[in-house]
Amino acid sequence: MFHLVAEDPTVALDELQAARITSWLLELIPARSCRVRREPVVEITITGHYPADFHLPLLRRVEEIAGCRFSLSVVDG
Repeated sequence: MFHLVAEDPTVALDELQAARITSWLLELIPARSCRVRREPVVEITITGHYPADFHLPLLRRVEEIAGCRFSLSVVDG
């Protein structure tokens, strides 16, 4: 499991942005789930996928949809 955390703590996502990110990620990576917290601080939790396989173009697309930069945080266990 890993998290993508918005670098700008003031950013919030609307429902459409969250739905686009969720459906887009689940379509392109073999994850079990993708949860998007829309309110500051925006956080995307991806389970069932290895962060090493989460390539830069995927991150850039998420950032484009959200309108902000994200950092990747790996969760052990």
